Amino acid sequence: MTFVPVSKRGYAHPELIAETDWLAAHLGSQELRAVDARSPEQFAASHIPGAVNLDGFGKGIPRSDNGDMGGPEDFSRIAGGLGITDDMTVVVYDTPSQRMGMVAWTFHYYGCKDVRILDGGFDKWTREGRPVSTHRATYPAVPFQAKQVEGVYCSLSRAKAGRTKPGFVFWDTRSRAEYEGKASSAAGALPRLGHIPGAIHLEWTELLDSDTKTLKAAPELRQLLKAKGITPEMEVASY
Repeated sequence: MTFVPVSKRGYAHPELIAETDWLAAHLGSQELRAVDARSPEQFAASHIPGAVNLDGFGKGIPRSDNGDMGGPEDFSRIAGGLGITDDMTVVVYDTPSQRMGMVAWTFHYYGCKDVRILDGGFDKWTREGRPVSTHRATYPAVPFQAKQVEGVYCSLSRAKAGRTKPGFVFWDTRSRAEYEGKASSAAGALPRLGHIPGAIHLEWTELLDSDTKTLKAAPELRQLLKAKGITPEMEVASY
């Protein structure tokens, strides 16, 4: 099993990824909060010491009635209640799975200035023998000034308009069975199965190294995306 440091993988924005040794060195800092994006049951069984829980597939992320993202005041209340301010460094992790991407993106969308995902997630953290805890840490409520970054969000209306827009592509990151309508989403039962017409399928698991569970290097990711017709000049809406 060969591990390549983030700094040597050729990413355009390596600052969006935290390595396990970096997180271990910064745990306990008042300027950092680790956020566990797994289910409450998984979190209760074992988690990174000092982490708070915000389930990426649960009800922690505010939504409007039609499924669009909720208002900034709703997320301000949630994040602030976890002891997180908008100028903290937030490191999000899970097994890994899609959950940490969803939660990290949510913090970014609501204006958190420094959000990172944990490379290799809880799987890598535990394989390295790093400390875990069953103690639920609590922090005083603090102000979180949420400001929506609309440019990173594809609303329902924007998605509808994108279907006929040149250079716009939907990227379905779910399993092949979900894409083909043979299974429902892991996030819960959907009213209809299948995918958005014309959507490209590339499952999220293909972005990770099968051994280390860390993100593949930039050249390999570019090749994967290019083979599916996803290139940098395109407008991409993923789901």
